[in-house]
Amino acid sequence: MNNVRSNGHGRGIVAILISALGFAFYPIFGKFVFAGGASLATVLFIRFLIAAAVFWGLIIVRKSTIHLAKRDFLRLWLLGGIIYAGQAGLYISAVKFIPASMASLIFYVYPILVTILALATKQERLSVIKVGGLLFSIIGLIFVLGLNFGGLNVLGILCALGASAIYSVYILTSNRVINSVSPLLSSAVISSAACVTYGLTGVIQGFTWNISVLTWLDILGIAILSTIIAILTFFGGLRRVGPTTASIVSTLEPVLTVGLAYILLGEYLNTTQGIGAACVLLGAILAAWPHNKKLNIGIRETESL
Repeated sequence: MNNVRSNGHGRGIVAILISALGFAFYPIFGKFVFAGGASLATVLFIRFLIAAAVFWGLIIVRKSTIHLAKRDFLRLWLLGGIIYAGQAGLYISAVKFIPASMASLIFYVYPILVTILALATKQERLSVIKVGGLLFSIIGLIFVLGLNFGGLNVLGILCALGASAIYSVYILTSNRVINSVSPLLSSAVISSAACVTYGLTGVIQGFTWNISVLTWLDILGIAILSTIIAILTFFGGLRRVGPTTASIVSTLEPVLTVGLAYILLGEYLNTTQGIGAACVLLGAILAAWPHNKKLNIGIRETESL
């Protein structure tokens, strides 16, 4: 029996690692698709269109019960069409202006922002762990960015910080809704809403269909690896290892992005930035550490997309 549990736990860890790798590729693919001339609306419309089709297809194949109260449907639609769509757009837009590794590290202060918002809304209580996580994240950001931003594009920094802030709101808002809806169904609705948002954006601003085959493959990579596989493996691993372990293992995501950016894009962090990255990572781990049964702020625990 212990061996069975151990094997299941091991498979769960592997699944979470695959998920983290999938999400880590998102800003990397972003560099490639924008270099290939694809517009933001085109990239994210295709991403969410494919994701929605797969999620709804799985619901039909599995004959899952599609029971969703009108209020929950409306909340999920707003979460996907406005909040998650905004976060996804800002995060990938950041890589137009700053290195992918930098965008990932800045984005990954969101666990601390969630903690701050939770404290402000009295969903959390102040503790030494929370204060430590906040301090590590702030110090880490200062080391990563430098006091004068080290020549980094301010717009890119603002995009990454904006994505982090919006995602923090998404987590706190979705925490109540998603817990009462199956992960697959919530993912299907949210991706459908985001698809409509970027479909309308593309109609207004125009799509970029005339792009190279390689660029199309990168867009498919975002849809398949960084969305569908990343989400399904995360929830598969979550069932086996639980939210705390899943959250902590998921903090490897920015580390993987930094490694991928070095291998595929030639980006690297200097010593000071490396120390800052470690501080940001430690801050995220402290934020993910269980300390309140009322609200467990997991790194990807409430992630539907």
